[in-house]
Amino acid sequence: MNKKFLSAILFGALMVSSTGTFVSCKDYDDDIDRIDNTLNDLKSQIAALQTEVANGNWVTSVTPTEGGFTVVFKDGKTYTIVNGKDGEKGDKGEDGKGTEVAVKDGYWYIDGEKTDYLAVTSEDLKEVKVPYINEEDGYWYFYNDKGEAEKSPYKATGAAYAVNDGGVFTLYMPDANGVMQTIKLPTAASAISSIEFLDNDYQAIKDLNEITLFYWDAAATTEWKGPRGNISNNITTYSTDLSGNNNVLYTRIAPSSVDASELAFSLIDTKDNVASIALAAKKYDGMLTRAAENGLYDITVVPGSYADGGDANKLANQFLSLGANKAMALKPATANYRSLFNVKVIPDKQTTAPLTNINLNGNYVTIVGVDKTTGVAYQTKVGQEVVVSVTKECNLYDMYLSASEEDKALFGIIFSEDGRSFKATKSPDNVTDATIDLEVYTLPNIGGNSNIKKTTIRVEINRTLGEATYDKQTKQPNKTNYSFLVSADKLKASLSSDLNAWYASVKTDVNVLQNIYDDEACTVISDLGTNGGATTNMNNKQVAVTMNVDNDNQVTPANIATKLNYLKFQLDINKTVKPLKIGKTYYAKLSFVDKTSNIELNYVVVPFELTKPELNTILVKESGVFRDGKDLAQAYMYWGDATTKVTGKSYYQSNYYIDRAFTDMQKKLSDAKMVTSPTFAIDDANNVLDAEGKDTGKKASYFASIVNPVPSSTNRAHVSLKEDTDGNGSRDVAGYKKDLNVKFTGAYLDVTGDDSWKYAKTYQFRVMSPILEGEAVAANNVVEVSATGRTKLYKENIWAKTYNNDVKYDIFAKGKAAGVIEWYRSDIANVTFSTGNKNVFEVTVATPTVPVAATATAPAVDSYIEVEGVTENTAKLKVAVDDIWGYTLNSSVDIKTTLNTGK
Repeated sequence: MNKKFLSAILFGALMVSSTGTFVSCKDYDDDIDRIDNTLNDLKSQIAALQTEVANGNWVTSVTPTEGGFTVVFKDGKTYTIVNGKDGEKGDKGEDGKGTEVAVKDGYWYIDGEKTDYLAVTSEDLKEVKVPYINEEDGYWYFYNDKGEAEKSPYKATGAAYAVNDGGVFTLYMPDANGVMQTIKLPTAASAISSIEFLDNDYQAIKDLNEITLFYWDAAATTEWKGPRGNISNNITTYSTDLSGNNNVLYTRIAPSSVDASELAFSLIDTKDNVASIALAAKKYDGMLTRAAENGLYDITVVPGSYADGGDANKLANQFLSLGANKAMALKPATANYRSLFNVKVIPDKQTTAPLTNINLNGNYVTIVGVDKTTGVAYQTKVGQEVVVSVTKECNLYDMYLSASEEDKALFGIIFSEDGRSFKATKSPDNVTDATIDLEVYTLPNIGGNSNIKKTTIRVEINRTLGEATYDKQTKQPNKTNYSFLVSADKLKASLSSDLNAWYASVKTDVNVLQNIYDDEACTVISDLGTNGGATTNMNNKQVAVTMNVDNDNQVTPANIATKLNYLKFQLDINKTVKPLKIGKTYYAKLSFVDKTSNIELNYVVVPFELTKPELNTILVKESGVFRDGKDLAQAYMYWGDATTKVTGKSYYQSNYYIDRAFTDMQKKLSDAKMVTSPTFAIDDANNVLDAEGKDTGKKASYFASIVNPVPSSTNRAHVSLKEDTDGNGSRDVAGYKKDLNVKFTGAYLDVTGDDSWKYAKTYQFRVMSPILEGEAVAANNVVEVSATGRTKLYKENIWAKTYNNDVKYDIFAKGKAAGVIEWYRSDIANVTFSTGNKNVFEVTVATPTVPVAATATAPAVDSYIEVEGVTENTAKLKVAVDDIWGYTLNSSVDIKTTLNTGK
């Protein structure tokens, strides 16, 4: 390997992230997967990679392996390409493993161990002075803080190498004859075609984006034991303040198929000088006020350190020119594409770095550097991760946590690798609480041994007998008492061998609901308005949860061991200022406490979703009214509903009572506790159609109104057609046989605080008279009478049918009472007959006669009409049937007059 190659690949690696890494090709595991075992010669291997590139695939990683590299593409395909000559083994130490050389915190690391070599830069700031392998002795050489190369004790050899330049890996692989073969493999960075800056609503802008970069002339430390290690001499620390969502570059990166969160970014000036800070992209996953597109990211500065060589302003000067802020562009660290030059970095030198408060899982605890060992400052449970932070994160250089060896062993305390979180994994075999003294060590960006602080915080670890999360419970609140039951089986199973001890300890006569949350982790309390959600106490709020034998009885200390069957969720409908939503998943955290100490013994989380019955189970459409599954009611008026006559007229108002369209409507509404909320109203959202489907150009309110819009058993809602729709003083009833839009609204259980409880549906009502929609019928389709005499016609000769062809009714008189003719149907007001052609026949008795009962001397005489034939022919006998709503059926039958001229 030569020095030129190493400079290229190490510089590329350095720009990948805040920790750049190069691994030399030495001994690696022999069992690295090879996707295609037929690629047993270098030529075939390179051809396979070229095919992937030609198909638009790009590389996500190139990892050294024995004799070559493992290449992984974006679609997950993996290839291992090895050289044609046996590579030499490295001899660093005796283990033969590869040597990892990395830069972190401004220093070079070898196999994870920090060296004394600074990662210094050249004077023109265009490249880092990277270590190299001397061709003569094969050893790694590093630059010291004087810029002089020094030999390290590590040797690294290998024939194959890779260069990462401009987002493209170039592999150099010797074949069996030692001839170097090459192939270029693009990375995601090289595929980027656009970097666009956006405003807070993620809309494109071209304004300057300002970043305020805090930096400190950090004092060296020698006593720090945190993950980032000590601060050496001549170090500048830096960060940005993100607490107010400032210093964020909102970006859209194309193509969206590139995962920019896996890339590191840099800032460059117009002379291609690369600033010595790294930036990282995080996918945007929030909700936008406008339509969002793919490829959205928040890009921020990665806090870090810079070896300034003794000039505390050297880092700041990279962003200044003649005292003014430079125009800078954002670019992927390993690619040549960049954004517009519209980023301005404002260096802000800090002389203090207050950390303010320490927080455990977001809960304020104490001031940094002050012990809190009297009284419990924070409570946690076994298995719960506690993340420790400071209020002013931008001022923090490093932090780590510790505890006594006794506490670590007793509670199984585990600390995270970054030193920022911990959790207890076990607890003593008793039900009492226990405490540990958590030691929080902090070092601010200003550095200095004197600023290293230890804050001791007393943390109580409550023993947990069992924890469980139920499967989601989909429940419909009971219509009788607004409750639902959940089986207690999973609660009991989670307690396992502790169940009997739990029976003996748990408090039974309490509401066990701790709170209702929006998320599975139970961190976001649901906003249930003033009657719930605002505090952690849900007692006497919208929901209470108790341990029950059945729906009506809670368990007692005496019977809990044998009778705990259910967890009863009781909703209080009278406190639904902002009720639980129908169709939303909530997480009820149920906490069970010791009956003596009130300390939590265990908890379970019950996800639940409330449902309401489908509207079609409440408004059950009568199949004879709503035909073919449509929402159009064939609304034929019923004589029994005709109770109100039109003012000054003898006929009744044209009313259709809505409950006749739905089965047991009022009872079903009552069963669903829908008493005050249900309403029927004219819906004017759309124009009304006539029976042929033509648009009338009018709204339903032009034709009709709703009387008694809130239905009840005594005030029945009905559609009432307007008598004079155009207001000209004469009757037109233009709404007759129009498809009138009527909207139903109501709320299940009459809960009105949230729309999810509501129903809303529009039906069409085509109001009609059963008489008017029928016709007159003649026996055998024609009535024969004599052309030269009078003929009586009876109900056997002529009758009528309604809109239903199966319903035949008599149109002759049934009798007479109080001087008024009685008809066989109660919705008939009168029937008259007339001739259609006087030259064929005359009607001599036009109104059906009143039938005469039989006497001792005379037979009964049925109701009849009479016609007199004039000449032989066929003509229409007109039939006029007046109904009680003021409509007249004008129909007719054929009358045939005949002559008998036989001898």
